[in-house]
Amino acid sequence: MAYSPWIGNLKVNGRWGNYGTVKLLLDETMSGANPGRLQVTVEIAAQDIPPEGFEVELFSNLNRRDFVKTHEPLADSGGPTSYWMPYRMSYQGRSFDNLVFTLELPVVKCGAYRITARYRGAGSDTWWWHNDFAPWPGQQLQRDCAVVVSPQKAAQARLYEANALTVEALAGGSYENRSTLDDFLSTHDFDGFNPFQLTYITKDLGFNTLWLMPVFPNTQWRWDRQKWDWASNDSPGSPYSSRDYWSINRWLADNAAPARALELFQILFREASDVDLDVFIDLAFNHAGRDVIYGEGGVDLGFCTMQQEEEWIRQHRPSWCTRGTAFVDGHSVPYYREAARSDFECAVWAPADRLNEHIWDDANVDWFFGDYSALGPKPGRATDYWGNPVTHWDPKGNAEDERDILYSDLASDNETERLWQYFGYILPYWIEKTGGKLAGIRADFAQGLPNHLWEYIVNRTRKARWDFIFLAEVLDPDVIQYRLNRVFDVLTTKDHHLYRMNAVRMTDLFHSLEAESALFGGEALVMHNGSSHDEVGNDDKWAMMARYAVTASSYGLPMVFMGQPLGLPDKLPFRDSWANMYKAWTEDIPDREAVGRMYLKINQARDAAPELREPNRYFLSLVEGGFHEEIYSVARWRGEDGERDAVTLVFVNLDISHGNAGTFRLPGNIRLSGQYQARNLVADDPNRRLWPAARSAQEIHENGIYVVFTLPNEVQYLKLEPV
Repeated sequence: MAYSPWIGNLKVNGRWGNYGTVKLLLDETMSGANPGRLQVTVEIAAQDIPPEGFEVELFSNLNRRDFVKTHEPLADSGGPTSYWMPYRMSYQGRSFDNLVFTLELPVVKCGAYRITARYRGAGSDTWWWHNDFAPWPGQQLQRDCAVVVSPQKAAQARLYEANALTVEALAGGSYENRSTLDDFLSTHDFDGFNPFQLTYITKDLGFNTLWLMPVFPNTQWRWDRQKWDWASNDSPGSPYSSRDYWSINRWLADNAAPARALELFQILFREASDVDLDVFIDLAFNHAGRDVIYGEGGVDLGFCTMQQEEEWIRQHRPSWCTRGTAFVDGHSVPYYREAARSDFECAVWAPADRLNEHIWDDANVDWFFGDYSALGPKPGRATDYWGNPVTHWDPKGNAEDERDILYSDLASDNETERLWQYFGYILPYWIEKTGGKLAGIRADFAQGLPNHLWEYIVNRTRKARWDFIFLAEVLDPDVIQYRLNRVFDVLTTKDHHLYRMNAVRMTDLFHSLEAESALFGGEALVMHNGSSHDEVGNDDKWAMMARYAVTASSYGLPMVFMGQPLGLPDKLPFRDSWANMYKAWTEDIPDREAVGRMYLKINQARDAAPELREPNRYFLSLVEGGFHEEIYSVARWRGEDGERDAVTLVFVNLDISHGNAGTFRLPGNIRLSGQYQARNLVADDPNRRLWPAARSAQEIHENGIYVVFTLPNEVQYLKLEPV
């Protein structure tokens, strides 16, 4: 009987590897002493052939980020400077009729990686690949396992988002009243109005990461669908449609000079470093403005001369742009799987990969990163140029299709490869310009790029700064969110509305958080927020503080928008008008300082209790059973030596009008031993013991924890301490 090859049942750290995702945290400064480990197993069909009759290899780019390439032919793998490496696996045993092979690999470098496997008969030249087979007949072919190794500090970030043009704007709401980068600084603020600066973020509120909305010059044009013509885009226009990725918007300088804007940008990073504040920038990589130029990066890469630096890319390299829809016999014909062949053919607006599901009138360049399965439109969401639904079926795939085969020709076209290199250079360029201090990116509409390209950008950037953090905005259904989770350190939640609802209940939050863990895995970092530049807020500043207390007690990244601690009810429009915050800073707003102090206490508690930054959690029920729907209740713990766990119990009164009370049962799998007292880490006196006498571990487990709130929106972070 002829041998029938098959390889499958790939497992990585005990998890299924077929399109699986493993997420790890790593501190590279400590990795040499205690590296992380990946344990990989795979099975092959044996059919009575002994183990020595086969050669089995794991094939991966793990730890190889410093040798990253846009594309590496298979023949080039396995060398000292190769991006992809084979590793011989050892025979472990049998699984029914299959042979099981295993390998343990150290994890020593942060990056976005993939794992697959291959095997052949001993002495043969023919490899059979994991990606060539389905797990069982009739199923889709197996795909790579993703391994995302994120910087340890990613789990410690607490984000404060700010619009530099708005955060300290003067009354008037016009260009002359805008805020500028000097408004962030303690020693360079020249307008005499200085209620906000970097130390407000750190010392007054307790955040350790500043997320700056886009700081690059935005496009000067937008498409007017009423007039069907180009219109001016400077009032002020969306910063998410860049004109130049390599300079700072001159509007951010007090004298409106580009050189001054760059100088202030660099000073901001120096001062931020002095107060232990990391700074992220915000970028849209999938689309740009109609007049986007090569910029300094194009010169550095040799894609243009210094004399061509200001030239429009679409006019000189139209193949970097997606070809737009054509109209034939009264019907629209989409060409989003093709590059434009001329300036005229470039798509009128982006993102073409959604086939007009979203229409951003000032995003008039859709970058063409190659043809891949997920480039098609989301099922049932395609429209024509006027927003009318259209029926469109793409045999190559749709937005929810990610086949992710290991060997891809996405970058084999010379112009496409140059475009990948262009985008791979942006973040290392700005890391260098900020003296190595740029700490991360928030990627707007991250699903607009293929995973292979994000992998290249992540690993290219980590060569310049190993602990750089990648945060993805992902707006779409679970399939698309999961795909981006395979390359990014952090994803945004799609349930942000829950964290600004007055009527949110414990069951709502429980189901949302459990669904995220089921989709991404319990170790995945998710950013939780109630407001942002895209989300309408809630003018009840105490309720929003309480919702923040929920996010800060969750594994992942808690985040606020700049107006949230001030009680601003909206997202401060940034595209169609020059918004200002003068009134918010100058009016006598009751309780504003008290609300700010609560943000500080919550952030200090998260910083002081490591268990709040780790994955372990248990949602607490009442002693009599079931959730208290108006009290968010969770136990957070981390394993420690001996018979005890470090434990913090978080309770948040979700009722915006009344107090509440309940007795909550502590699960038996949280290890307690001896006698305990409790402190409320967010109280005015966080050192005061709350119980009249110490309680035994047995009594706590038997009788539960009684919690009483005398005020609406009250928060308790109860630290259990051995006595």
